Amino acid sequence: MNRVNHGKESLPEKVYHHLLQQILNGVIKAGEKIIEEDIARDLGTSRAPVREALYLLKVDGLAERIPRIGTIVKDFSDKEIIEYNDAVIGLLQSAIEQSQPKWDDTNRHRLQVLGDEADEACRLEDVQLYQSRVEQLITHVFIVSDNKALMRFYKEANHILMVFAQVKWTRQTMKNFNRELNVFTSSLVEGKFDDAKKAVKVTLDQGVI
Repeated sequence: MNRVNHGKESLPEKVYHHLLQQILNGVIKAGEKIIEEDIARDLGTSRAPVREALYLLKVDGLAERIPRIGTIVKDFSDKEIIEYNDAVIGLLQSAIEQSQPKWDDTNRHRLQVLGDEADEACRLEDVQLYQSRVEQLITHVFIVSDNKALMRFYKEANHILMVFAQVKWTRQTMKNFNRELNVFTSSLVEGKFDDAKKAVKVTLDQGVI
């Protein structure tokens, strides 16, 4: 499940979010071992909260414990990635459906700004920045839908896709994705919701080809 930061995190939750950011930013890569004592030393804590944080990562499907090796960042199969991608497509299409009456001028303008920022990151050929911009754009659609359950399930599945993207995405992947993302964004800005729902699958499928 996704763990929302409410500003009153326990120490294990703080360690969890630290490790999560390192995984999503590619500092700790898929298949790499997470060494408890190194994390504890770097964060100035004991190994107990680190161990609890690793458990939370395992619950979220981002890490696994291998006998005689330790805890590693999970390396997902192509089948698993496609399944998570399909789940995000369905969730986003549902969010579009529920958000339709809520796209006022402010929300449309915000979406356009986020689309422009993604375009700029793509132009700069900064894959990591681009992925961050895309996540902000898609999250905005869920925010407009005002459905917390959809948002929670999206965040959980998207963690997996972000780990995959850190390893597999190239500049060409980013450019192909952005081309379709522009269609998706303009469809929403123009209120063409059926077109936007169709564009969701085309867009997100570009990220796992």
